[in-house]
Amino acid sequence: MGKRKNKHGYLLSIRNRIFVFAVLVTAIPSLSMGLLLQNMLQTTLEEKVEQRFVDSAQIMEREICLWLKKRVYDLTVFSNASIVSEAATAYLKIPEESADDSKNRLQNIKILETYLSTLQHQFKDYVRIFVLSRTGSVIAASQSSGRDRPFPFPDDYIEQISDRQWFKGNVYIDPRDKSPLLLIGLPLFLDQFYEYETLLAIEVRLTGLLPLLDSAKFGDAGNWTYESLVDVRTGRQFLYGRGTKKVLNEINLSPSGDRQMLREYTNGLGERLMGLVVPFRELEWGLFIAENYEKAFSGMIHARHRNIIIICCFSVLMGIVAYLLTRQIMVPLSALTRGAERVAEGDLDVRLPVRRNDEIGFATTVFNDMVAKLKLSQTKLEQLATTDSLTGLNNRKQVMSILHDHYAYYRRYATAFSVLMLDVDHFKVVNDTYGHQAGDTVLKQVAEIFNENLRNVDSAGRYGGEEFLVILAESGVDESIQAAERIRKAVASHIFTHEEQKIRVHISVGIGRIQKQDRDEQKVVSRADMALYRAKDEGRNRVVYQADDDQ
Repeated sequence: MGKRKNKHGYLLSIRNRIFVFAVLVTAIPSLSMGLLLQNMLQTTLEEKVEQRFVDSAQIMEREICLWLKKRVYDLTVFSNASIVSEAATAYLKIPEESADDSKNRLQNIKILETYLSTLQHQFKDYVRIFVLSRTGSVIAASQSSGRDRPFPFPDDYIEQISDRQWFKGNVYIDPRDKSPLLLIGLPLFLDQFYEYETLLAIEVRLTGLLPLLDSAKFGDAGNWTYESLVDVRTGRQFLYGRGTKKVLNEINLSPSGDRQMLREYTNGLGERLMGLVVPFRELEWGLFIAENYEKAFSGMIHARHRNIIIICCFSVLMGIVAYLLTRQIMVPLSALTRGAERVAEGDLDVRLPVRRNDEIGFATTVFNDMVAKLKLSQTKLEQLATTDSLTGLNNRKQVMSILHDHYAYYRRYATAFSVLMLDVDHFKVVNDTYGHQAGDTVLKQVAEIFNENLRNVDSAGRYGGEEFLVILAESGVDESIQAAERIRKAVASHIFTHEEQKIRVHISVGIGRIQKQDRDEQKVVSRADMALYRAKDEGRNRVVYQADDDQ
């Protein structure tokens, strides 16, 4: 490439275009100031509202955590009763093999149920109290209505116990009165033989959290806030503050574990709300708080109405001028940026059209030349990195990478493949008799025979010295043996020539096929290598198939 000249006119330079744009912006300050003040006011009010929401959610989370700890404390007290540990241990130690054993087990269950029923009558907030097995089945339960009603048992209760010594399930709805329920439990540590074998759990009604939700209300007179508890994994609202359900019930929330931005919602009543979901840090719940839009942003709305006419007039004028000027700058710059991003992602087939005679046109021309040089260099590097310089086949690193891909594909789709290990017999004799250059010629022509006798889906590579590795894709035992015999016969019948010297060589081939028990691709290589050694031991110039690692 010759030296390029930047042939651009002074009036067409990007610098002058930016200067003209800056003059126009300075000449119309009222528009920019109006928009700036409007944005600042809106941002300030949104930050104020959002911070109020976040502060309220943090207080709510602390209160809920204390509420949960109180439930866990109750469970701990219940579980420390000797009657629980003794009856549960006796129940587990009695095998259910005879009528007497069954009677004894039922007697222990009755003891547990009597105790649990006594507790349930004393603690009215608890709908049911259970002793559960490690699979979540009920061993004993308090005598209450809905005693046999099913409940969701968490699959990760062991992980929860490991983290915090207790577990809780997902919120579910009581079909009788549609109130939300929660299962909370902890393990009964009976002795070292029965760790986690039994669990003590309570089913608690979450309406006990309503006073906490009501305490989340804030704001000046006339500003209404609405709040609900949300499962952030599903976006489902499961507990509404008093007077809130009819306002928030038809709002669909997106599942998210991260705090969302303050945004506008419209409920089923057509009311505009500004709301925010704040996830709790220690629970899978969050607090959704919303506020009446007009009352929250009344000052901003009035200011916007006062300036709307001025802003519209100047916006139209400024928009037309800015669009025309920025288009002249941003369209080619955007094309150049997209081209650079594609190059950064590895796409070197990028070539941008040069339609300008200014700095951007000059930069685009240089960019195209740079990409062309990069592509040429990459092609050379890829060839050096993956190809054996003597035979033109894949080098060992590349053929092992291909083998790894075949193994991964086999693990996913169960598509079997075979590996051939091929070795030129008595290659040292060829080198000693005809010279090393003749040996190199033999290896090159052997590689050509491979290319002529293999399918497009097969891969061949030089494994080391006079040893080669061939991967036969989607091939059974018979097809692998046939392919190996075809290559062996082709080599044996070929007359190798070097400087008018005629040389005859033959090869030994070992076949290994992927097996279900193979944990990595090295197993099939080892199997093919064992078969190759057998072929050499049995007289060379032959094909041997290794069925498994022992034969």
